[in-house]
Amino acid sequence: MKNGKMDQIFLMTLVGMLGSILIGFVFFNTSIFNPTLSNFQFVANGFIGALFFSLLKYTSTKEQVFSILLVLFLNLVLFTGREISLTYVIRDVFFIVGIFLSVKFYYQFIQKNPQIKFYLRSFALALIYGLINAACGIIVYMVNAKAGLPPMEFIYLTARYGILIGFGIGLGMDFYFQNKKQLSGWLGIKTA
Repeated sequence: MKNGKMDQIFLMTLVGMLGSILIGFVFFNTSIFNPTLSNFQFVANGFIGALFFSLLKYTSTKEQVFSILLVLFLNLVLFTGREISLTYVIRDVFFIVGIFLSVKFYYQFIQKNPQIKFYLRSFALALIYGLINAACGIIVYMVNAKAGLPPMEFIYLTARYGILIGFGIGLGMDFYFQNKKQLSGWLGIKTA
């Protein structure tokens, strides 16, 4: 992969993640920076979602699949520690694939609908990721708890996180696209 592409992937991921962090900070203050709280999803999933979006933009399908597997492995190692169990693997597979699918559907949506204005189209990612995150939460709960449907509060929380994180990533991506040349210039990155 060329250096210019790597620089753009880095910049796009950073700006998208910052969008998610900004929305998380507005709603949950500094608790988003505590890895032991569920609010940390604004940092972790903000990074993962923005990374996947930048990979969709700048890499091949083979590199995207490799990246998904690498992110899954790193997530398991970093956030589960030494005791990796099937419960954690199921959780991480569903939620990481869920965010990838959300970003992929959103990417296809904005490619097919370029007339939608920047920042308005962020609501599409909020809706897509909210629905997919809730669906993944339901499946993970049913498989790991070996029970029926989870409580409505759980479904609401997973949907809310998905909506807010998706909106933040979408805002970050739109800010990146609208200001790509200026951001690249400030950081000394050549635009592709």
